[in-house]
Amino acid sequence: MFDRKEKEVAKLFLEHFDRVSEALQHLRELIVSYLHHNNNFKESSLLVHQSENAADKVKQAIEAKLYAGAFFPINRGDYIMLAEFMDRIANQAETTANLIVLTRPEIPEFLNEDLIELLDKGIGAFDAFKIALDSMDKDVDVVREAIMRITTFETEADKIEWETIKTLFKSDLDLCHKLHIRELVEDIAIISDLAEDTGERLGFMILKRPL
Repeated sequence: MFDRKEKEVAKLFLEHFDRVSEALQHLRELIVSYLHHNNNFKESSLLVHQSENAADKVKQAIEAKLYAGAFFPINRGDYIMLAEFMDRIANQAETTANLIVLTRPEIPEFLNEDLIELLDKGIGAFDAFKIALDSMDKDVDVVREAIMRITTFETEADKIEWETIKTLFKSDLDLCHKLHIRELVEDIAIISDLAEDTGERLGFMILKRPL
């Protein structure tokens, strides 16, 4: 019974990853459509919200399984926190989608590629987290390598964020316009930060295990 509950939780974590990943992919579709002045970005925004809501429900299912007795009590808090860290990424995708849909920032074309590349680093970091999640009960070395890869993506995202904001403020746009776009850049950059936080959380769980 104990082993079955653990397997059910592990399956739910993978489902949670899929729902969060969907939210990120829909956010990418939204941003690409918005940058190309395609009204489909509104439909993508709805899909981001739906994926975020689905991720919330899976997170709640994980918590219910844990409170019902999956894993030893000393470890349950770690798994609850891991689900929380994953869910923050879906929440950030929704926050970024809301910023675009509600405030309609005017993005100059010279920033288009930078914004997509910045988001792709965050998505890449979260994809690398999937490798760590899959391997956490199988191969610690694979987990470590995946976490290092997450950190690499986050570092690359930091550089893109820095260069994008520098380019933005060197432009001839007025200050209010610059500040509006900077908010969007920072919102997108948070995704890679959260992915790194999630990877570090999983790494911390691995370190706590007895040798």
